[in-house]
Amino acid sequence: MLATVLLGSTLVVAAPAQASTAQFRGVNWADQRDNFVNGVLYPSGLSSTDTYSSAAAVADRVVGQLYSITGANTVRLPINEPTVAGYWATYTGAIDTALSKGNVILAYWAHTGGRPPNVTAFNQMWDKVVAKYGSNPNAYFEVINEPHGYSTGDLNNMYAGWLARYSAVPRGRVILDGAGLAQNVAAVGNDSRLNGTLLAVHDYSFFAGYQSETQWADHIASYIGGYASRTIATEWGAAMGPGTKNGVYFDAIDYSIPSGSYMSDYVRGVSEKLRSLGMGSVYWPGLRDGDWYSMTSRSGTTLSLTNPSGLQRLRYAWGLGDGGSTAVEIRNIGTGWYVDGLGRTTDSPAGQGTGGTSVSQRWIVENTGAHVRLKNAATGLYLDGLGGTSNGTEAGQRGSSTAASQQWTVVTGKSRGNDVRIRNRATGLYLDGMGRTSGSATLGQWSDSNSVNQQWRIVAAG
Repeated sequence: MLATVLLGSTLVVAAPAQASTAQFRGVNWADQRDNFVNGVLYPSGLSSTDTYSSAAAVADRVVGQLYSITGANTVRLPINEPTVAGYWATYTGAIDTALSKGNVILAYWAHTGGRPPNVTAFNQMWDKVVAKYGSNPNAYFEVINEPHGYSTGDLNNMYAGWLARYSAVPRGRVILDGAGLAQNVAAVGNDSRLNGTLLAVHDYSFFAGYQSETQWADHIASYIGGYASRTIATEWGAAMGPGTKNGVYFDAIDYSIPSGSYMSDYVRGVSEKLRSLGMGSVYWPGLRDGDWYSMTSRSGTTLSLTNPSGLQRLRYAWGLGDGGSTAVEIRNIGTGWYVDGLGRTTDSPAGQGTGGTSVSQRWIVENTGAHVRLKNAATGLYLDGLGGTSNGTEAGQRGSSTAASQQWTVVTGKSRGNDVRIRNRATGLYLDGMGRTSGSATLGQWSDSNSVNQQWRIVAAG
């Protein structure tokens, strides 16, 4: 049975307690300038010349297409003091339309410093927002995005004050970011004054430097602690289109395969953990003009999907569909040849072959903590460094074991982000094509160099 309370003269229907957050399948709709704006916010497609009716029409197109393309049912929209003070009569056109289609998370963004610059203006903003939407069961209120300007004690006191000020708002529709950059969920969840609220976590590939799916899964799990049943990942995302990061160029990444790049490890690891925990999440961003993380691109009010494999992993995180294949082919950048088991079923050297069509050139990636093992699809043997530590030593295949010589680290390449280097845990040497292009040429290992012979492209099998 639902309880009802009064907020001023507005009837508020209390949301039922949540056992998990899996019902939130969301995307962010963001300002092209990012949402850290000291001024009015305009989610991509909206502008200062819009009216209530034109903003409603834009939202009808944008949110409708975001939902039809991705399968989302939630959109996260930014608010700040200038937007609510000076653009509210227009912005509510977009919000009202979005609310008619599904859940809307209204998230406050401090333009700098991780806390509101003026508490009075902050309260006035929320007074207006809650008065308008406190009674709408599809409206959720994220009190502050990434509150890194507070100590934990001050943050929880602020949250407790917000809950007291808006006590008629059901706590099940209030979202409290973890401390810092929404990284420490337990710091907020542990405070009994905040019981019954939802919690928010953020995680990005630039928060840490891992190069394995398992490490990324463990990373976001460490942020969440024991609060998965109350927590939504209101931001996580990675490159969907081509672009350059820290001087390294990335082609569009195929997230359907493991170990394609450190971003692939991040997306696959985080999505796996969110799915296993039964958590809802809100991808950053579903739409933001000019952002290479954007899941869609916009032409007028027409959206198109940027990266189908990225959407596959997002939907996988939501508990929908499968997560892609673990079977890959490994192509040498220097020679264009593929790592090949050569059909050998006994301990033997591993080789290289041309074409990329043989099943003996397909490898199953198995995550083992910070490392991977590579199992040949035809032979069942594992790629093995054989314990050799001198330059030019062969790489081989052996039956399954726990030996470090069968454990490899897939390291982002030096020139292109999608190219990787593959380092043996036991030997410290890198898998090397040795420039060989003759039939059944053996694979080698070599110490770290700038040679393209040590650079590989991991691609989907077949």
